[in-house]
Amino acid sequence: MSETQSVTYLLALKKPWLYLVILCYFFATILVLAGNPILPIQALAAYGWAWHHLPEILSFLFLGMYLGSLGYLSLESYTYHDSFALFLLGVVGLGYAQIISYIRIFPIVLTIVFIPSFLGYFVIRFHGIQKCKKSEGTI
Repeated sequence: MSETQSVTYLLALKKPWLYLVILCYFFATILVLAGNPILPIQALAAYGWAWHHLPEILSFLFLGMYLGSLGYLSLESYTYHDSFALFLLGVVGLGYAQIISYIRIFPIVLTIVFIPSFLGYFVIRFHGIQKCKKSEGTI
């Protein structure tokens, strides 16, 4: 395996997740710059939900999926290497919530960031582990 191929594998650049993170964040920024239109559902609009929240939540889901598909993670089980990716998700989530929100809505933004990112991470990790176990014939 060449050096370029190993870096591509290690950083999971052949997977679509990182590119979808960037694309969703780009769409969220475009919606904010376009005037931040409110969702037409009154129950959500009453709490300030706007159209830009949908690609923003998807970007965190894809971020978790990207970090869950990094090449250094074990395909056989969860290991201590997972803690590095989970720590990075936590730092990114805390930093984003601190930058975006003020103190009153910080817990809400943190929840909106953490649920999709950790869900995406564990879905990809669980899928990869199950796929590896199936190919070995242990399931």
